[in-house]
Amino acid sequence: DVSRLPTTSMGATRALALLAVVAGLAACAAQSMSAEEEEMLEEMGVKGTPMGRKDPTPKAEVIKSDLPYIRCEVCRMGVAVAHEKAQSILERRFKYQKKRRNEAVEFDGEGAVQDFVEAMCDSDKPDGPGSWIRRLDLVASGDRLEVRQHEGYGHCERECRTIERACEEFVDAADTDFTEILYEAVRDGTDLEKVQRLVCNRAAGVCKKKAPPLSPGRKDYPFRAMSDEEKQMNDMMANLKASGMGGTMYRREDLAKGMDNLKAHFGDEFGDIADAYAGGEDEDGAAGGAEETDGAAAKDEV
Repeated sequence: DVSRLPTTSMGATRALALLAVVAGLAACAAQSMSAEEEEMLEEMGVKGTPMGRKDPTPKAEVIKSDLPYIRCEVCRMGVAVAHEKAQSILERRFKYQKKRRNEAVEFDGEGAVQDFVEAMCDSDKPDGPGSWIRRLDLVASGDRLEVRQHEGYGHCERECRTIERACEEFVDAADTDFTEILYEAVRDGTDLEKVQRLVCNRAAGVCKKKAPPLSPGRKDYPFRAMSDEEKQMNDMMANLKASGMGGTMYRREDLAKGMDNLKAHFGDEFGDIADAYAGGEDEDGAAGGAEETDGAAAKDEV
């Protein structure tokens, strides 16, 4: 809202500061800002998206009524994921044969498998042990609630959080037996079906009984696939939150609009100063390396 911008000589100084912020951001793909600078952008009507620890968005709620229908299937899927990882960690260890009697060779062992198991129900860590959950969807089929796998990743909404909870329940119930079963299965060459029975039927006990018939009228929450750009942004926000850091993302086109508002309000002199801050245009005529693709302004995150 340009009507709110300052018009006095003191206001002109503040306008220079605003121009410096906007031009600097438009010219740089990643630049940190102080709270005061973010407030300046708010005054210009440029609003960003909070990221990391500044993101106030709560996690979606678990659908507790869905849990009885999916506990067993989620367990079997999770065991398959963990078994494959355990094989990749342990097989080299068990296949290795010493060439000399006193030869000492170190390999990842049961501790590495345990670390994976402890993190496999957290789908928020980018490409972490729990990323398999991001591909899953709950779909009613007759009197059953099926857990189906998609090719790509999806947004973690209510069904995703419900699958996370089912995963946490079976991992907690199986406790250290889960890791021991995986370790021994890889060592002894036990097939996956037996491993699933040992974990889900015995150790966790979630497959002892058949799932009840699905209640009619269950509300479905459609799977929302992530684009590559959305996944990149989601991973960035997750990494910021995990590190305890926070920031605000601004779209390049919104920053450019704020710059135009200032130029219109303060005239050509400030426009020249803004161009100086931005470093002018490159050979292709795009300020600060911005690119135009298919007629749409490129998006940069800061």
